Amino acid sequence: MNKAQWDKRLKKKLSPLGKEEKEKIIAYYDELYYDKKDAGLSEEEILAEFGTPEAAAEKFIEEYGGKKDNGNPVARFFLAATLFLFVGIPLLIVLLALAAVGLAVFISGFAVIAAGLADFVYFVVQMCMFGASGAYVAHLGIGLAAMGVGCLLIPPFLFLTKKLFILCGKLFTVTGRYIRGKKEGA
Repeated sequence: MNKAQWDKRLKKKLSPLGKEEKEKIIAYYDELYYDKKDAGLSEEEILAEFGTPEAAAEKFIEEYGGKKDNGNPVARFFLAATLFLFVGIPLLIVLLALAAVGLAVFISGFAVIAAGLADFVYFVVQMCMFGASGAYVAHLGIGLAAMGVGCLLIPPFLFLTKKLFILCGKLFTVTGRYIRGKKEGA
């Protein structure tokens, strides 16, 4: 086994610890390794002094107070179920309401475009039949403005919907990690 393989096995066994603790431990062993390498020891001798990655990881896990079992999985499940009932369901209702609002904004964007186009076409026909007047020209402008407003309503819907789906994905990921008892960086 070489140093890279040793480090890989050590990182895997340090999974109960946080990212910062893992980095400190790896940096400690890297510094120790290069000091011994500079002292003239071979890679095999250094790794033999380090011992197995599993034994080294156990020592640090005990020192940092990490546990492989992050609590009772049944208790985590019941806590997650309770949170789902009192937080998750209301949150789901809010998310569904936001989705309905987003859909309404999306549909209203097309409705305003259609209304603006209908207004524009109607007053073009009126101008052809009865001649141009200031009011007809003003209505042409109103129709064009309505179409522009409709076009402006569509992109925010798409943006907000994307953010909503990303938020939902993060919530499900965090909840799943909690139920399985895994830490954020693990």
